[in-house]
Amino acid sequence: LSRIKRKSKDCLCGFSPGVGVTLISTSSPLLSDFLFKFLVIGSAGTGKSCLLHQFIENKFKQDSNHTIGVEFGSRVVNVGGKTVKLQIWDTAGQERFRSVTRSYYRGAAGALLVYDITSRETYNALTNWLTDARTLASPNIVIILCGNKKDLDADREVTFLEASRFAQENELMFLETSALTGENVEEGFLKCARTILNKIDSGELDPERMGSGIQYGDASLRQLRQPRGTTTQNKQQCNC
Repeated sequence: LSRIKRKSKDCLCGFSPGVGVTLISTSSPLLSDFLFKFLVIGSAGTGKSCLLHQFIENKFKQDSNHTIGVEFGSRVVNVGGKTVKLQIWDTAGQERFRSVTRSYYRGAAGALLVYDITSRETYNALTNWLTDARTLASPNIVIILCGNKKDLDADREVTFLEASRFAQENELMFLETSALTGENVEEGFLKCARTILNKIDSGELDPERMGSGIQYGDASLRQLRQPRGTTTQNKQQCNC
């Protein structure tokens, strides 16, 4: 991992990451239709960094320690025929970092809210994390609840049904995941991105609104910058 020295020109965070932020991946050369800012939030030890590494690098992070500050990774994905660049901020779950990590919530379009299915304590803390996300990021932030460490089912302290009810009561999507095996990890990120795209299509989310956590990518900007008369002229010249 390499330290981020400066903010990427298309970074949605609004300020330079600074000390305590590590970069997991490099940018893809592919043109994207949209850029979405994502958060990965939840208590310490739930496997947030491992989920991010599994999604970005398609492998399990063996030497995983508690995140100090924030980790950042990006990946370009295809969702519903659109190319979307996900800029993902993995925040430290320890209480002593909360004042720092909360500053990264601003302008997030989506979030993975993570708990450990083998830890009742991490599940009980979900309400606080959810309140922070909806207060500091946006009331309209799209959130998927992820019960991580599904591979440790024998040590389970939180049932699927209980977590499913919590998600339903709080209008969240829900999946159980395993950062170790990769089960449902990609689906968690893609499901969140798909919901954001659907809300853009329906007009519920506006990429041009400040703080939406969404930007038009290079491909969309090229289309937007096309002269307005281009389409009309082409139609007039068509002899079919």
